[in-house]
Amino acid sequence: MHTVNSRHLGERPDIPTFRRLTRSLAVLDAILSPVWDDRYYSFNAHWAPGELMASMRNGQGDQWFAVINASGIILFGLDHESPMYCPDNPWPGVLDGIPPEFAPFRDEPAFDTRNTTFCIWRRAAAPTWEHGPVHFPPGDD
Repeated sequence: MHTVNSRHLGERPDIPTFRRLTRSLAVLDAILSPVWDDRYYSFNAHWAPGELMASMRNGQGDQWFAVINASGIILFGLDHESPMYCPDNPWPGVLDGIPPEFAPFRDEPAFDTRNTTFCIWRRAAAPTWEHGPVHFPPGDD
C-alpha cells in the first residue's frame, strides 16, 4: 500500500465520491468558519454552466482547484515546499498530457497553473486517475 500522492493515484476517490467529499468539506468549513477568509475549503455548484469548482487553500501558500463536469475532474495544485515547485515555471511534465476535454482549464485565469506542482485528472468513463508524463525528482512527494 502506498501513501496517496501524485505518484500513486490508485486510492483516489471516484467522481461521485470526490464531488460529495469536496462539497461536504466546504459546507463543514462554512459552518465552523463563518468568515470567508478563515476557510480552507470552498465549493461552487454554479461556477459555470454544467461545471462545479472545488478548492482548498491553507493560508500558507498551498492550494488546489478542481473542476468537475460531464467530462470528469481535473485538479491543479501547489505544494510550495515541494522540490517540484519552480515559481512561475511548472515542473517538466506536470501540465503535459492533459486530455483535450480538460485543456481549456490549463489557462483558466481563476487557477494559478503557472505555479502548479501537481495536476491530475479523471475522465468520466475512466476507472482511475491519471497524470501527465511527470519527471519526478528522487525522494517522497
